[in-house]
Order: sequence, then structure tokens, then C-alpha cells
Amino acid sequence: MPARTADTQQRTTVRTHDGLRLAGTLVAPDHPKHVVLLLHGEGSDRDQDGFYARLSTELADHGVASLRFDLPGHGESEGRQEELTLSGLLNTINAGLTHLREHVADTPATLLATGLTGGVAAGYAARKAPEVDRLVLVNPMIDYDRHLGGLLTEQAGRDLITRGRVEVSPAFAVGRAMLNEVFWLQPRGALNAIAAPTLIIHGAGPTDIPRDSSISAAEALTCAHRFVEITGPQAAHWQAPAIREAVEWIS
Repeated sequence: MPARTADTQQRTTVRTHDGLRLAGTLVAPDHPKHVVLLLHGEGSDRDQDGFYARLSTELADHGVASLRFDLPGHGESEGRQEELTLSGLLNTINAGLTHLREHVADTPATLLATGLTGGVAAGYAARKAPEVDRLVLVNPMIDYDRHLGGLLTEQAGRDLITRGRVEVSPAFAVGRAMLNEVFWLQPRGALNAIAAPTLIIHGAGPTDIPRDSSISAAEALTCAHRFVEITGPQAAHWQAPAIREAVEWIS
């Protein structure tokens, strides 16, 4: 069982199907009425620049338990970023939901994902509808070929041969396997198969995802959904409005 650290916050370890140990934080109020799996974006960690830490506290105040963990090759988790694949991230979601069922409640969960994991979470929700009660996508990367496929330049090919990785940003690198996947695994094609009520939030913090990508993703949904854009004066203090929208959608 996870080791309690303080109040409802517990450090925990999520084991992936391929044996990696992922460092996580479980926030479980007494008798939770719902559970949420928080998936951070590429190059970040389980606190998502403090956003997920604040969000999990707010959710607990509403009787909602949450689990967040560092993705493989991020934060304190095992693994290497260049070994990440989209299908591997799908298995990571499954491992997180299994952990929630075993340690908190055997019930459908909300998936809340940011950036790269947004598209993966959308694909998971489309394929595993009975496991997903609600879906929240923050600045979701939906068109992987558009955002990552352009990295396959001649220089990138040389980097893959010599270094085994291509630097997407100072905090995130991808390997050959994911770069080959992005042309074939496209979350956009699965959007109309999502049954869970879905909230898309755009502009929650700095993002390279274009506004039109989030809008067109919302338009492709056939389930109950809402699109929220954080702009103007709120954009400088985006966490509070994003938390408010997410908590309202979930609870």
C-alpha cells in the first residue's frame, strides 16, 4: 500500500506493464465519490508546474480522489524519454487506472491530460469507454504528425543514428519508435468515438498547440462537450480559472 506522508497526500509507486516504477502522488479524501487520473505534458513532471498539485487539493476538497505520476523518463520515474511510445503511454494510462481501482475505488475515472498525453487520453477514452467517466484535455496535442512528424529531417535522422534521440525541447526528447508512430496513430480519427463528456481547455499556460487545433478537436466530438479558452487578463494567472473549470466539469 502507499505510504502516507501528510494529510490525504500519499507518495506511491505505479508499476507499468513493462516493469517500470513510476513515482506518484495519491490524494485520497475519506470516502471519495469519484477518482481522477492526472497525466502531465511532455517534458514536465507530475505537478505540471504546480497546476496539478493545486488541482488535486481542490478536487480533494470536493470529495474527489486523484493520482498523478511522473511519466517514464520524467521527474523521479524510471525509464528514458527516448523509449517512450504512444502505445506505451496508453499502457501507462491503463496502469494508472488499475492503481486507482486497487487503492481507492473500483469505479470509472476521469482522465485529465495535458499536451502530448491529451491525444493519448482521447484515444484511450475512445477505446475503453466503460473505464472513463469524464475527460478533460488541456492544450491537447491531437495531430501528432503535424507537431512531431516535422522533426524527421535529414539532421534528425543523423541524430537518431548517433544519439538515439531528437531534442524536441530542452526538457523533452523523442526516439525513433515514437517518430515512426506519429504517422499512423492519430487521435483525431477517434474523437467521434468518445462517449465520455469532454472538456477541452485551451490557453492554460504557455503552449505550442495552435488555438485552431483545440477548436477543431472540440468540433469533431459527438459526445457532450465544452470548449473553454483562457484569454485576456486571466492568461497571466491561468491556473485558477483552469482549476475552476476542471473541478466544475468533474464534480
